[in-house]
Amino acid sequence: MNGTLELKKIMLSVFLFLIAVSISAQGRKVSGTVKDADGSGLPGVTVVEKGTTNGVSTDLDGAFTLTLTGAHPVLVFSSIGYVTIEKSVTPSQTNLQIKMSEDVTVLDDVVVVGYGTVKRSTLTNAVSSVNSDQFVQGAVTSPLQLLQGKVAGLAINTTSGDPNDSGVQLMLRGVSTLTGNQQPLVVIDGVPGTLNNISVDDIETIDVLKDGSAAAIYGTRGTNGVILITTKKGSTGKATLSYHGYLSLEQISNEIDVLSPDEFRRLPELTDGLVSVINDGGANTVWKDKVFRDAWSHTHHISLQGGDAQTNYYASVNYRKREGIMKNTDQERTTFKIGLDRSFFDGKLSVGGDINYVIVKGSAVDQGAVYFATLTGNPTNPVYDANTGKYSTFYEVENPVRLINEYQKDLKWNEFTSTGKIVYRPIEELSLTALGSLRTYNNNNGTFATRNYDDIHDGQVWREAMYNESKTLELYGQYSKAIKQHDFSILGGYSYNDFEEQNFNLYNYNYPTDALGYAKPGLGMALKEGLASMDGHKFMNKLISFFGRVNYNYDEKYLFSGSLRYEGSSKFGKNHQWGLFYAASGAWRISQEKFMRNVKFVNELKLKVGYGVTGIEPTNPYQSHLRYAFGDPVLINGQWVRTVAPTENANPDLKWEEKHELNIGLDFALFKNCLSGSIDYYRRETRDLLYTYNMPVPPNLASTTLANVGTVENSGVEAVLSGLVVNNRDWKLNLTANFSYNTNKLKKLSNEKYQRDFLELGSTGAPVQKSTHLVKEGGAIGNFYGWKSIGMTESGEWVIEGGEYGDNSSRTVLGNGIPTMRAGFTAALSYKNFDLTVSLRGAFDYQILNQYRMLYETFEKGTQFNYPKTLLDKVYGQYARKSPAYVSYYIENGDYVKIDNVTLGYNFKLKSSVIQNLRVYLSGLNLYTFTGYKGVDPEVNFNGLTPGMDSYTGYPTTRTFSLGVKIGF
Repeated sequence: MNGTLELKKIMLSVFLFLIAVSISAQGRKVSGTVKDADGSGLPGVTVVEKGTTNGVSTDLDGAFTLTLTGAHPVLVFSSIGYVTIEKSVTPSQTNLQIKMSEDVTVLDDVVVVGYGTVKRSTLTNAVSSVNSDQFVQGAVTSPLQLLQGKVAGLAINTTSGDPNDSGVQLMLRGVSTLTGNQQPLVVIDGVPGTLNNISVDDIETIDVLKDGSAAAIYGTRGTNGVILITTKKGSTGKATLSYHGYLSLEQISNEIDVLSPDEFRRLPELTDGLVSVINDGGANTVWKDKVFRDAWSHTHHISLQGGDAQTNYYASVNYRKREGIMKNTDQERTTFKIGLDRSFFDGKLSVGGDINYVIVKGSAVDQGAVYFATLTGNPTNPVYDANTGKYSTFYEVENPVRLINEYQKDLKWNEFTSTGKIVYRPIEELSLTALGSLRTYNNNNGTFATRNYDDIHDGQVWREAMYNESKTLELYGQYSKAIKQHDFSILGGYSYNDFEEQNFNLYNYNYPTDALGYAKPGLGMALKEGLASMDGHKFMNKLISFFGRVNYNYDEKYLFSGSLRYEGSSKFGKNHQWGLFYAASGAWRISQEKFMRNVKFVNELKLKVGYGVTGIEPTNPYQSHLRYAFGDPVLINGQWVRTVAPTENANPDLKWEEKHELNIGLDFALFKNCLSGSIDYYRRETRDLLYTYNMPVPPNLASTTLANVGTVENSGVEAVLSGLVVNNRDWKLNLTANFSYNTNKLKKLSNEKYQRDFLELGSTGAPVQKSTHLVKEGGAIGNFYGWKSIGMTESGEWVIEGGEYGDNSSRTVLGNGIPTMRAGFTAALSYKNFDLTVSLRGAFDYQILNQYRMLYETFEKGTQFNYPKTLLDKVYGQYARKSPAYVSYYIENGDYVKIDNVTLGYNFKLKSSVIQNLRVYLSGLNLYTFTGYKGVDPEVNFNGLTPGMDSYTGYPTTRTFSLGVKIGF
C-alpha cells in the first residue's frame, strides 16, 4: 500500500514538473544570431517554430527574437542558397548562435519544366535557368531583356528605342519556319500568355526549354522553344514591404553623321567642284536638335508579401513614366499583381490565384516619316517661313518639326489575366491539379493629323479598336514514387485553349476644324465622297491536347524521360486536325559511378541525349478553307453590287509543320562546384513547311494554295562556362561566358504537286526597287542576293563582277543577315558592401544592308536633300553620282561587341528595426558598341525571310543611365 502511494506521489510530481516546463516554455522568448561561414550576419533568414505558423525573419545583422509557443520547440532556419537547419530549443537556452553553410548542391537546384519541376542533377534536357540575381540590371523595357547575353542559343535583339514598342526580337536555335511565328512560347506560372502585364520586378526565375525533348510536352507551341517565367510569391514569416525605384536618362545610342550647315555650303569645295550649285535656304538648322531630346523616365515598384504555414500572399504595383528620345513620344504604364495561396487539411489541398492587370497610355508620332525627314532635310532650310510664320515646305522632303507638332497619336490599351489553381494530394505520392486562366486584351487608338500636317488633306483621322480573349483549362495528375534505388514519376493531363480576336479600324479626311481631333471621325468629307475606308475582322480557334510524361532514374545515375502530346487544332484541314508529338531523353551521371569516387575534383559529370518532335500551326485560322475576298462594287441593273471572288484554294490536307530535333550534351562541375558548365550539340529539321504556291486557274478557283512542302535544317553548338574565381570574406568574383554557333539550310521547297524554284523577297525601296533576298533549295535562309561591285568608272557607273548592273543573271549571294555566332560574358564582383556587374555580348559573321547609305550616298539627288558624311568618301576612287543601286558596297559586316550593362551598387547595413535592407546603384544599358558598321546600331531585325535590313524609317535605339534605390521594410 505504501509502495503504491509513493509511486503515485512520484507520478504526480513528474506530471506537475512537466506542466511547469510546458507553461514556462510557452511564452518564453528566445533570441539569437544567424551567421554565414565567414561569420557575417545573414539578413532575411526565415526562422519558424516547426509545426506552427509562428515565425520571424532576421534583421540586417542576422539577429532575431521569437516568442515560443510549444512545449518542445524546434526552430527551422531557412534561406535561399543555404542549407536548411533544424534546432531543438532546451528550456535553458535563451540565446542561439546559428551558423548556416551555403548549399553546395547549387547545381542541384530545382528547374522548372513543363507541368512541374525537376532537380538539375536529374535533368535530361537542354534547359537554361536565370534567377533574379543574374538578370540584366537597370531600366529594361521588356522582361525578355533580362536574358540578353545570358542564355546560349537564345538570340535577343533590341531593335528600337520607341517607348511604345520595346522592339525586342527572339530567336532560339535558328530559323524554324517560312511563314509561322518564330517567337518562343512564353508560359507564366504554368499558363501560356504574353509579357504585357508582367513587371520585371515581379519575376523570380526564368527557365528556357531549348531542345525538342524538353519542349515536346507543349506540342505545337514548343517548336521555337519555351520560356517559363516564375513570378514572386508570398513567403512564410512576418510581412515585408519593398520598394524599388529608379530615375533614367535615355539618349540616342549612336547618331548618323550628316552634313552640317557649314559643310553643306562647302560642298563645291569638298567635292572638288563636282557639286557646283547649292540650294541655300539661308538658315542654319540642325534638324536632329529639333526632333530628338534627352529623355527622362522614372519607375516605381512597391510590393507586399508575407504569410504563415497555411497562407501566403504577394501584392505589387508598378508605375513607369517613360519619355521617348523623339519628341512627342512617351508612355505611362501601371501594372498590378495580386497573388494568394492557401493550404487546407494539413497540406492535402492547396488553392491559389493570381490577378495581373496593366493599363497603358502612350503618345506616338509617324516615326518613320519623322526620322527620314531628319536625316534628309536640307540644313540651310528654316523651320518656319520668315514671311508667313508658317512651317517651311520643301521639295520632296517633309519638315520634321511639322510632322511632330501637327500629329497626335494616342495609344490606350489594357490587359487582364486571372489564374486559379487547385492542387489536391490524397496521398503523399499523388497530386491532382486543375488550372484555369482567362486573359483579355483591349486597345482603343486614336490618331489625328491637323489641317496643317500636309498640303493635300484638310485633317486626317485614324481610329482602331481591338479585343482579344484567350481561355485556358488544364487538368493533370502526377504520381511520384521512390522504391529503394528506383525513382519514377508519371504525369497525365488534358488541356483546352479557346482564342478569339476582333478588330475594327477606319480612316477619314477633309475635316472642317481641328478642334475635335479624332473624337468625331464621321465629320470628314471623304466619307461623304466615298473615299474613306473602314475595315475589321473577327476570328476564333481552338486547341485541345492530351499529354503525358514518364520520368525515371536509377540510383541517381541512369536517368530517362519520355513524353507524348496528342493535339488538335481547328486551324487545320479536316484530314489532319490532330497531330502526335513525342520526345525521349536520357542521361548518365558518370560522376556517380564507383570508378569516379577517387576523382575528387569532379563534382558532376553528366552525358545526356534527347530527341523530340514538336509542331507549328499557322498564324491565322481558316487557311485550310476556300477563302473569298470582297472587291470594289460594280453597277448592275442600276444598283451597286459588291463583288466577291476566291482568293485561296481549300486544302483539306493542311497539317502541322513538324520539327525533329536531336540534342547531345555534357554537363560538368569541377573543383567543389567552383567551375561549372555545359556543352550541347543539336541538329533540328523542320519538315512540311507551310508556304503559298501558285496554282493554275482553272481547274482551281483561285491562283494560290497554302501547302506543306518545305524542309529547313538548323544545326549548331552551345557552350556555357561559369567560374567562382574568388570567394572569401571580403571578395567574391564570378565569371560566366556563353557561346553559340548556328547555321541553317533550306533542304526542300518543292514536291511533285507544288513547285517553287526559289523565292525573291524583300525590297530596297524607291527608287532602286529591287528584291533583296533569295530563298532557294540548298541555300541558307537570310541570303542577300544582288550585284557584287568591284569598282566604279570615272563617269560613276558601277563595275559589276561577272556582268553589269541590272542584268539579273549577274546577281550572286552577297552575305547573310543572320549571325552564325553569338557570345555573352558577365563578370560579377563584390567587395564587402560594394558590388559591380559588367555584361558584354556580341554577334558575329553576318551582314547588314544599310538602306540609308544605299539610297542617299550619291550626288544624283541634288542639294535639296542633306546627305551622310560618308558621301564624301570616294567609292573605288570616285564620287558616287549616279542613281542609287543595290550593290555589295552597301552591304556591311555587322559584327559587334557591346558593353551591354554595367551596374555599380552599394548595400547599406543599417541598425534599424524598420528598414531591413537598403541598396543604391548606378546602371548603364547599351553603353558602347565596338563595330565597323556605319549605321545607328548593328542590332537589326533578324526575323522572317529578309533579315539584316537596316531601314532608315525606324526609331533609333537608345543608351540608358539609371540611378536606383531598393528598400526593404
